[in-house]
Amino acid sequence: MQLSLGLDEYVVFDLETTGLSPWGGDEIIEIGAVKIFGNEIDEENIFHTLVNPKRLIGEDATRINGITNEMVATAPTIEDVFPKFLDFVGPAWLVAQNAKFDMSFVMKYLVQFKMSRQLEVYDTMLFSRRCFPTESRHNLDMICQRLGLNVEKGQRHRSMGDVKVTAKAFILLRDKLGEGLPSREKWTV
Repeated sequence: MQLSLGLDEYVVFDLETTGLSPWGGDEIIEIGAVKIFGNEIDEENIFHTLVNPKRLIGEDATRINGITNEMVATAPTIEDVFPKFLDFVGPAWLVAQNAKFDMSFVMKYLVQFKMSRQLEVYDTMLFSRRCFPTESRHNLDMICQRLGLNVEKGQRHRSMGDVKVTAKAFILLRDKLGEGLPSREKWTV
């Protein structure tokens, strides 16, 4: 049994990438994260950076997230950014929309940098499936529509824009589910 004093710490995060295949050569080009303490989103406590992927960003990725090769040319590399991101996460539970995608990149870098870590992740997509079992689509746009959340124009598919709305959705979905939360997924290297 866990004693809950409303002080649970979460890190809601989102990655933008060069493509969909972490093990096929795709890389992170942007990381955004914000902390939640209990029910409060701490918008001052954020982690955000572009990342130089040391490869070209394809037109398809740029079309989706708007991140260009010029934007990341002088950005730090993942070797510099990833340890700082993990320090930001600390002992917190992670939260992500469609967590399997983002966590596949996190696992890639844990393996690549020979780091050992267990991370526990709540997936807002699974929360949505439990809250809205008769609905077939549970992407971030549909979740926002169902919960009445607005995404700032031009912020969708950018890490901090997606993080802010995912954090709000997480709190609303968690409150709706009460004790019926899906389990945290455990990811270990």
